[in-house]
Amino acid sequence: MIDISLLGAGYWGSKISEQLKQIEDVGEIEIVDIKDGKTIDDIRFNNVIVATPAWEHHHQTVELLKKGKNLYVEKPLASTHDECVEIADHIKDQILMVGHIFLYNDRLHKIKEIIESGAIGEIKYIESNRLNWGRFQKKISTLLSLAPHDISIVAYILGESELTNAHYNGVRITEYPQTDIDTYQFQYCGVDVKFNLSWYYPEKIRTMIFIGDKGMISWDEEKKTIKVTTDVWQNNWMNYEPTTEILNVESDPLQNELRDFIGCIKNKQQPISDINCALNVAKNLDILSKSLVH
Repeated sequence: MIDISLLGAGYWGSKISEQLKQIEDVGEIEIVDIKDGKTIDDIRFNNVIVATPAWEHHHQTVELLKKGKNLYVEKPLASTHDECVEIADHIKDQILMVGHIFLYNDRLHKIKEIIESGAIGEIKYIESNRLNWGRFQKKISTLLSLAPHDISIVAYILGESELTNAHYNGVRITEYPQTDIDTYQFQYCGVDVKFNLSWYYPEKIRTMIFIGDKGMISWDEEKKTIKVTTDVWQNNWMNYEPTTEILNVESDPLQNELRDFIGCIKNKQQPISDINCALNVAKNLDILSKSLVH
């Protein structure tokens, strides 16, 4: 049995706690939370899940790695690429998983399978819409809070690389330093990509569009559906009655992710969302942050 210390029991930590109870290989779950007067020094077990605020991840991760702990750290691993490199330098023979949860989503796996089959041809454009009313943050931007998901997804589909030609547009609605509605456009592996990010939006929208030269895919994570459109051309003209298919792919990404963490501990293997994945995400977040114009 694998005993787990859960550092942080807020909004996301409480979800993790409930999911851990469903995993047969998990033994005791220790909650270490500041609300209970506990600190990182109170951790008893060698396997730790860090679900604290993002701005605390860097120093907590370094300290726990020095103690020899196996770690699952919620995204982002740190605020900058340099901080992630420092973290990497402290990894010995431990497991370090970063919470890029969409890499454990079976709907994304299905999308990659469709793309690799050639059904929609060569990918030319990707657009992500990650919009919601909350959870509003004062100490972190939409870039660090939301975009790690999208960068990890794009890298999963296209391969790990460095984005180029980044352009930014933002709207500040509140009086706080960060903007509340943000748009980033750039190129990744030669593909044009657009991110629309906001936590000041009247609807919860989590969609992603993949457009190829032979078809397109529309992924709605709220509806848990994938729409595949093919036969978009007919005699060199746009086909206004293309072939469409709606796929309903069941998935429990958080459960998949936690099971992978437990499996990696037991089998002493590295997870899908390892330090290399985190470094690639952080590198590209740094590039996007330099495109900010306030």
